[in-house]
Amino acid sequence: MLGGSRDIMLLGIEEQVLDLEPDENPSDGFPCMPCEGVHAEMRAQLYAQLMKIFFDEAESLEQLVLEFGPYGPYVFKLDITITERLAEIEEDDIEGVASTWAESLEMSSLDLADEDLQEVLNRFLYNMVHFCMLTRQETVLSVFIYSEG
Repeated sequence: MLGGSRDIMLLGIEEQVLDLEPDENPSDGFPCMPCEGVHAEMRAQLYAQLMKIFFDEAESLEQLVLEFGPYGPYVFKLDITITERLAEIEEDDIEGVASTWAESLEMSSLDLADEDLQEVLNRFLYNMVHFCMLTRQETVLSVFIYSEG
């Protein structure tokens, strides 16, 4: 696992996600995927790359929608613009996008072999792209990141 992040990606209807209780496990009520240590800063790098925007702008593509306390957990909703962009990625292109993303990251702090990092990023991006595709089919759904802080 990368970093120390225990973020999870979840798919749900916003009103139901906002009803989560602080001690409730989101994976009990929503389809979830582990982020495998792919933390907010790494995700913002991906968004900046995909949207061709600055990192500062990319950080705002995950909007805080629920805060259980000053130290978390937190729930962030992916902005529709990045959700749409991710849903456009063809399955055959995921590995190439992840490879370019890996090159943009600060690797020295991750302490992972390049091929291990590539594998984690491929898997994460594959899951995220598929969650975003589902939001196109079921427009009431959104993609969220549940972060323990």
